[in-house]
Parts: sequence; structure tokens; C-alpha cells
Amino acid sequence: MAWLVGGDPLQHYLGWAFYRNSPWTWPVGLNPLYGMEFSNSIVFTDSIPLLAIPFKAIAHFLPHPFQYLGIWVLLCFVFQSYFAFRLIGLITNRVAIQCLGSILFLFSPPLIFRLSLHESLMGHFIILAALFLNLKLSTKSIGSKESYSHSLAWIILLSIAILTHFYLAVMVLALWLADVCNRVFVKKSGSFKGIVLESALLIGVAGFVAWQAGYFAIEGASGATRGFGDFRTNLLALFNSRGWSYWLRPIPLRDAVEAATGEGFQYLGAGSILLFFSALYAIFKRKIKLLSAINLAIKSYPFLIIALITLALISFSNYIGFGPWNLRLPLPDFLISALSIVRSSSRLFWPMYYSIILGIIWVVIKAYSSRTAFVMLLIAAILQVVDTSAGWLTIREKLNSPSVSEFQFQLKNPFWKAAGQRYKNIVVNGGQENWETFGIYASQNRMGTNIAHLARTDSKKELQSFAAVNEQLHQGPLDARSLYVFQDWKKMPDQIQYDPKKDLLARIDGVNLLAPGWKVCSGCPAVSETLELSRLAPALEIGQVVGFTKSGNGRSNFMLGGWGSTEDWGTWATDSLAKIVLPMPVGDPSKLIINANAFLSPRHSEQLVDIAVNGIRVADHMVLTKALGNILEVKLPRGLKVAGEPILIEFWSLDAISPKDAGIGSDERKLGIGLVSMQFAR
Repeated sequence: MAWLVGGDPLQHYLGWAFYRNSPWTWPVGLNPLYGMEFSNSIVFTDSIPLLAIPFKAIAHFLPHPFQYLGIWVLLCFVFQSYFAFRLIGLITNRVAIQCLGSILFLFSPPLIFRLSLHESLMGHFIILAALFLNLKLSTKSIGSKESYSHSLAWIILLSIAILTHFYLAVMVLALWLADVCNRVFVKKSGSFKGIVLESALLIGVAGFVAWQAGYFAIEGASGATRGFGDFRTNLLALFNSRGWSYWLRPIPLRDAVEAATGEGFQYLGAGSILLFFSALYAIFKRKIKLLSAINLAIKSYPFLIIALITLALISFSNYIGFGPWNLRLPLPDFLISALSIVRSSSRLFWPMYYSIILGIIWVVIKAYSSRTAFVMLLIAAILQVVDTSAGWLTIREKLNSPSVSEFQFQLKNPFWKAAGQRYKNIVVNGGQENWETFGIYASQNRMGTNIAHLARTDSKKELQSFAAVNEQLHQGPLDARSLYVFQDWKKMPDQIQYDPKKDLLARIDGVNLLAPGWKVCSGCPAVSETLELSRLAPALEIGQVVGFTKSGNGRSNFMLGGWGSTEDWGTWATDSLAKIVLPMPVGDPSKLIINANAFLSPRHSEQLVDIAVNGIRVADHMVLTKALGNILEVKLPRGLKVAGEPILIEFWSLDAISPKDAGIGSDERKLGIGLVSMQFAR
């Protein structure tokens, strides 16, 4: 289980862990314990319904814990090899060459990169199978008995893709459409009746499978998101090793999202690149007639080529990257919204990626003698394995971590074990912070939870769930079956309604919680009075300095929205409006003292800031003239006297400018006031 700790792999495991413990539903893919009222399905935790559903059927016989992701990874490698072998078999019947060529597909960096990251997206064999069905010669009429096996293969393949991952289903659907058009318009082997029959059957089965898996558990509008172009394929991605090569240096990337994520990683590997240049040499020496080969491909598979190019263009997106250079092409908002359904569009390049490798192998086999082609493929295979080990050895080390059967996490106090037996649910009133900790805890205790990390959610239902919890906390009654946790007092600044004689409000292992009926529960262990809270807000004193540096607690305890990443010196406001909430200290303070920095340059010598407290403007056009150490004194409005009362402080940075606009860097963030510290004063 060690390799599943943290991030996406844990999300995939938790989706299954909750699913196996939940009751059967209709559709069968719904996952009611994980997310509760806004729960969607096993699909949106990327937990591979293809395996989750049958394993749930035999869950009674499975140990706790149990995971099938390792089985899936093994199957992916096995079938990747098999379909690569079959694809190369369309070019040559020499088994040795088929085996060597398959190594280039098996040691594909985009494939192995997904291991221990997005296991469901390791199903690249599904793409290879779809390419095989396109390229496999078939002259039988659509709808004829002889073609039923071909149609059935597409139905099964699309169903497998749907039950594996949404993006794989999109690619298979596009490749199926290309195959249908190719059979009808190029091979002239179809009839209108046959087309309708195959299409209706495939779409009907695919729709049923998608429904049962849980794709329709959220509204279509919730499935579409913004962000098309954030995760796209760079035009130089095939040759960008990004650390997966010992000899080819990475191409620098300036886009922060592209550089920080693995989306768009399409490195061919040294073996494939060697064969690529060998193919170019053969073409240059006219050992093969390039134009004739292109004409033959266009004549034989025009719709497959169109599908591959279309998917590739979507993967490039309208945010074109050429190494470190980027250009954004404007598109209508409605089109951006529609394309954002495939926000991680770089994945749609995979059919083209494998077609390129297959095309390279085809040129090498056709241009060189059988013996020469064998030697070249042998060298390329060895080079591919050795070169890409720069990347996959690290993954191998992670997978070889010492085996553990239980997750280790921060909830150590005996209270949690007892609470897991007493309560059926663990809920929050907003946000999904610490979903790993609470997800593991809830799954181990077979509880339901609305603290869920999902690929896509029904945002309306999610907000309704949080609103219902807030109503229970503010107006009552509390749900006696639920344990309430407050991951951040800022999300719950108002006083909650509870009975301190019956209910436990405490901070245990760093978690603020409300346990209804705990104090009158005969079987519940007593909790130390030192852990109990009288209010959620942390106590502040007059003169106590709240630091917003990395070493201070101001960021985690008091900052709301509008702020950038905390740095050693403090935190920049990166939105025009940035907010902080502070609890009123005892002693009736009259003012706030603020230590702030400002981003200044020769072209931007001062910075203007407005400040409001609880919606009342207390400072208009305050001028920051120093880059470091501006001391601001702000009077508090009258009437703020109740200790613990939340004080909302708003900073309006009126003329923020980015380092890029100032001509002194590439940082595009508009930097407003830079907060170092704050304190109440008399």
C-alpha cells in the first residue's frame, strides 16, 4: 500500500475503498459513502470501474485492505506488448522484429510516467487496439455476418475504454468513427442499413455502460470546466526528455503550469529517436519514396489521418507552445467552455504518438534489408530501455518501498478509534482540505464522508451539502450520527450552536471537532479538558505579532482569498482584493499596526492601497513608498469589543503591477500589498 500514499493514487484507492463498503445502487457505479449528498460515482475518482465493479461483487471474500491497481498495471504492460506485437505484425511477419519493435511501445515514457500517478491512464493498450482495428484489412460489408466480429470488437473496446477512463473513451470513439467512415467511403463495404445498425448498437451499448458506470451522476455543466489550454502538448514535446534521458537535455519551459505538471509529456525515447533519424536518412537517400507512401496512406486511411490530426490539434489547444515560447490564439468563450470538457487535452495526442512510432518502424522495415532492420531495431530497443531508465528507475524505487498493510496518518489520539465506532459519518461545512487524512480514516471505519477528492463534482450539490451542515451547526439540531470537523476556523467564524454539557468541542491532533452527545455517551472515553475548546477562533492578545512569513502562522490561521504563495519575508496580495480575518483580542484595542512591503520599480515608485474593516473603509489611498518596512496604523471602527469576534480586513491594491509589466522579470502576477505582519494595539 505504500506506493498509494498521497495525491492521485490515494484518490483512486479511496474511491474503491468507499465503493466496496457502500450498498449496491442503480446505476451500479454510484459511490454514496464518498461525498454523501453530492456523491457522484466510481468514475470520478478514476478508480477503474472495469475492475471496481466485479471486485465489489466478491468484496466479501477479499481482505481489508485490498487494492487491484497493481493487477491493473500488470495487465496494462501485458496488453501493451500484445497489441504492439499485433500492430507491427501488420507490417512484417518476422517475430524477432515484432518483439524488438514492441519494446519501443512498452518502454514508452508517456505510459510509464503514469505509473504511481494516474494508473487508469496506463490503459494505452486500448489506443493500440483501436489503431489495430483501423489498420487491419477488412473488406466485409458492414452488417454482414462476416463483419459482426469486427463490430463486436469495437463495442467491447469502447465499453472497456468507458469503464477505464473518460479520455480513453473519447479517443476510441474518434477512432471508431474514422474506421466506420473508412469502411464506408473508401472500401465501399458498407450500406446505409449496416451503418445505422452498427452505430445504433455501439452507441446504445456505450450509453448503457456509461450510465451504469456513473458518468451521468453529475450534470453536464458540472463536467465542463474552464482551463482548456492549461494542460496541452508542446510542439516540441516528442523531443523534450524532461529528465527521462541521460543524453538529451530537457527543453526549458516558461509556462508555470506546463513546467510543474507532467501533462504534455510525450518524449519518444532515445531508441525511437534513433530510428526516426534512420528513417529520415532513408527518405533523404530515396530508399523509400516518401510522397508515394503518403499518397498510399491518404488513399487507404484518409479518415484515420483526419481523426489523428484532429485529436492532435485539440491536444495542442489554442495555447500554442514551441519549447519555451508560447502564443495564445483567441477562441470564442462557448468553444473554450465546450473544449474544457477535455481540459487535459495533451492526452489526446497519444493516438498520434503511437502512430508516429509505428510509422517510423514501417519506414525502417521497408527501407532497409531484413538483417539491417533487425540490427537497427535491436540497438534502438536497448537504447530505449537504457535511456528512459533515467525516469523509470525513480518510479521503480518508489514501487519497491517497504510493503505496509495499513496507512500511517496523523490521527493518533484514542478518541478517533472510539469515534469511528460511534459515528456513521464524518463531515465538514466547506472545503476539501486534508481529504487524504479524513478519507483514510472514514474508509477504515466504514463511515460516510463529504470530505472527498473527486476529478469532477456537481458543484451545486456540493454547496447544498455544505449548506445543510452549516444549518445544523447554526440552527440545529445536530446530527447525532455525524462527527463534525472544522479544518479551518476561518470557514466557521460565527458561533456554533451546541450543548457544552452533552457535546464535545475540542482540538485533537490538530483538528477542531464537534462530537454530538460524546459527554453523555457511557462507552465513550473521556477527553482531557486541556483539549476542549470554548470557541473555534484562536486567541490573540494586544501586541501579539501575527506573522505572514513562512515561519509564522498567519497564513494558515488568518488569511482568506486573494493572496499568493507565502515566502520567507511574507505574502503578496495577487488579486485586487485580498482578505484576512482576525479574532478580536481581550482589552478593547483601538487600532491595527501593519508591517507591509510594496513592489516598486523605477517605473512604479509607489503603491496605493485601500483598507476596510468589517466593510467600513478605514484607509483611503494609503501610499506605500518603501519597498520594505512600510508601517501602517489603521484605526478600528467603534463597537468592536467582543473578544473572539471575527474581524474581516480587506486590502484593495489599486495599482498593482507585475514584474513582467515593470520590465524586471518574467513573473506575470500582479503584486499588490506585501503583508509581513499585523498586531492589535491600544
